[in-house]
Amino acid sequence: MMDNPTPDKNDHSKRDAETLLVLGAFMVVLALPVMVATVWAGHGFSQAVNFCSGAVLFAVGGGMMYKGWRDFQRQA
Repeated sequence: MMDNPTPDKNDHSKRDAETLLVLGAFMVVLALPVMVATVWAGHGFSQAVNFCSGAVLFAVGGGMMYKGWRDFQRQA
C-alpha cells in the first residue's frame, strides 16, 4: 500500500499550467494598448474593430490565465 505514488516523468501538467498563465498574461497586456487605441481611431467602423479586437484578446487571455491558475492550484 503506497501513500505517496511516484510522480510520472511524462506528466507536464504543472509546466502546461505555468505556460498558460504566462501566455494569458501576455495576451491581456497586448489587449490593453489595442483598447486604448480605440480612442484615437477614426470614427465608426475602425473604432468598432479596435474595440472588438481588444475585447477578444482580453477575453482569450483572461480565459487562459484562469485555466492556468486553476490547473496550477490543482498541482500544488
